[in-house]
Amino acid sequence: MFYFIVNPASRSGLGIDVWKSVEEYLKSVEFEYDVFYSAYQGNVQTIMNDLCSSHINDKCPINVVVLGGDGTMDEALQGVIDFTKVNLGYIPTGSSNDFARAMEYPADPVEAVKKIISCPEPRIMDLGKLEYLATSGSRMGLSTGISTTRYFDVSCGLGFDASVCVEALNPGGAKSFLNKIGLGKLIYLKIALSVIFKGSQPDGRLILDDGTTVSFNKLRFLVGMNTCYEGGGYKFAPDAVGDDGYLDICMVSNLSALEAFLVLPKALNGKHVKSKKVKLFHTTGYELILDEPLWVHTDGEVYSKSNHVKVSCEPGLLRLLY
Repeated sequence: MFYFIVNPASRSGLGIDVWKSVEEYLKSVEFEYDVFYSAYQGNVQTIMNDLCSSHINDKCPINVVVLGGDGTMDEALQGVIDFTKVNLGYIPTGSSNDFARAMEYPADPVEAVKKIISCPEPRIMDLGKLEYLATSGSRMGLSTGISTTRYFDVSCGLGFDASVCVEALNPGGAKSFLNKIGLGKLIYLKIALSVIFKGSQPDGRLILDDGTTVSFNKLRFLVGMNTCYEGGGYKFAPDAVGDDGYLDICMVSNLSALEAFLVLPKALNGKHVKSKKVKLFHTTGYELILDEPLWVHTDGEVYSKSNHVKVSCEPGLLRLLY
């Protein structure tokens, strides 16, 4: 039995159309499945948690396929009770699809589901784990002062990239319209240009897994990458792969607005790394301490600000049907 969790609202409502094509194929081959539809933000996590709870005593892992964007997959990860008891598949229908891009998923969702349901053994992948204390500016009802743990398959960032996510999550017609005509990336570019001129740029220090401390001034952003893309195809960590037991950090600091205009667009092909103000680190984990809090995201989902985070790679935690 395969369980499908579908986000019908992904890519501004196009997700349900993708599911219809997938379901038509499943019915045509008389494949046994059950489907659950998410109705609101956070519902995917609840559905996943309920599925895990109801099969907690099963001897074999359950097969769950998530249909949605990177944020939908992120929600699903938070709902898993025991990763050893879940084989997780993914059919991308979002506006960014960075995990699918890094993993070279087929563009045709029917081809993707064919690979998933015929997968003989799950591919063992890493996940990132974020631990932080929520501070001012919390969203989605998350109380300040609460210690939080979140998993991610793509990335975890503070500063510029998280601020872009916050702005993109605000209700508005532009993102919906551009998604429907296949130009969803443009809204992120528009937001990114405006974010460059506002927001805090705190000083702080980065502590790597080997104890090395890197101090910095005016942090634009710092992102820990499990795979190489985020933000709809920006290759912030060109060498990051999701199964090597490491995270790749991209840190950008002391960068003026003009320099940001010149440097950040180069991340589309990974050429931003040539700038002396872009630092890369290859590590199993790190701690980031800031003078003031910044927005924090995992896989583009933002719930609060924090000035102190701990991030680690959890090797081989994800059993991916692909």
